[in-house]
Amino acid sequence: MLNIIKQEILSKLEKLDFSSNKDIEVICLTQMNFSISLLNWLNGQLQYPQFYLHYRDKEKSCVAIGHHRVFSDIKEAADFCQNKDLPLVGGRQFTGENMFFLPRLLLEQNAQDLEIKLFVNLANSKQEEMAQIHYILQNFTVITKTQPLPFIVCELSSKANEKIWCNWVEQAKQAINEGQFSKVVLANTNSFKTNTPLNPYDFLLESEHYNQHCYHFLLAKDNTHFFLGSTPERLFLRQGNILFSEALAGTAFVSEKEDETQKQAIWLLNDEKNCYENQLVVENIKQSLQDVVQTFNVSERQIKRLRKVQHLQRSIHCELAENKGDAICLQKIHPTAAVAGIPKSAAIAFIEHIEGSARGWYSGTLGVMTKSQSEFCVAIRCANICGDVIQVFAGAGIVESSIPAHEWQEIERKALGLVSLLEMKKEKICQ
Repeated sequence: MLNIIKQEILSKLEKLDFSSNKDIEVICLTQMNFSISLLNWLNGQLQYPQFYLHYRDKEKSCVAIGHHRVFSDIKEAADFCQNKDLPLVGGRQFTGENMFFLPRLLLEQNAQDLEIKLFVNLANSKQEEMAQIHYILQNFTVITKTQPLPFIVCELSSKANEKIWCNWVEQAKQAINEGQFSKVVLANTNSFKTNTPLNPYDFLLESEHYNQHCYHFLLAKDNTHFFLGSTPERLFLRQGNILFSEALAGTAFVSEKEDETQKQAIWLLNDEKNCYENQLVVENIKQSLQDVVQTFNVSERQIKRLRKVQHLQRSIHCELAENKGDAICLQKIHPTAAVAGIPKSAAIAFIEHIEGSARGWYSGTLGVMTKSQSEFCVAIRCANICGDVIQVFAGAGIVESSIPAHEWQEIERKALGLVSLLEMKKEKICQ
């Protein structure tokens, strides 16, 4: 079937008028009642950058390869999207660096229907553009088979052990008592070595299977470094001028015993510390959006249950003011108090001092931007993969009543969401 689709794309391409005044032409095909694993397809492609997003709680995923244009300015990206009515994929790092791109090829899987969009640059000569498109499509019909995952042979490094982490938490609590901020989110990083190179596509497929009710994402600028993860948290969904966001903060364990898990959920719904932490996120989002929304509504607390942990979640529903869109929402909301702290600037300064290195895409946001609708997730429960090394991130929100040992248990549990997908044959630091 993919071979037939490819031939139809090339046939439509031959008929395009390269002498027109148009900049970008979109060749769009929809194959009804046809579905493929987009990760298995992406595994067979040779072009970069690559982007993948499996939407949370939807039978919907998309994958993009190659690029026509890359944007580092968020307003320029959003204006291009609105004016040209073309989709952009990418996101914004923790400290605000942006990377959005108009892909060469975009595949969207909706339930049983596959939609393919090829973006053709009519500003190029027909000969030049045909050559580039043949390069993009050279492996279009390739779908790889999922292979067994390697196992972890050792831990290479850890930014903080339990003692260092607890010291970080104590420093944060002292800063809170001094009035520097009311909440800060600290994160630890652990690096592990596998016995053979870890295939990022197979790894994310495994995570999709086990870590349900999450967004699953992958971003790669080239074939050496991959950023991927399975996050439960939405930054926002915009449908026209309606904005949906959420406060996902406050954590309890998920046990192998259902009755213990239920007891943890009841405790979480009523625990003063966790409810306060969640409320801070709500107030932060409300304050951030106060001059760009006309209405702001918040649901009651509920439980968001995952494989290893469960969270307090409150849904947020807003009506955007006139002429307020994705750029201003990304600038205002991100990073939320769920990944940074309150106030934002003081918390980020403390994070940079304590953690000692840039987070990059961890606790950033990734998503898809279109004229009518955009959706972004918060890039947590994630990892960097480079060959046989996987670097895993996990964070916890620190408030005045935080107990350092409990926060350590929380980040260890969160990291297991990904680490536990790889069998650990040895538990020691590599020499």
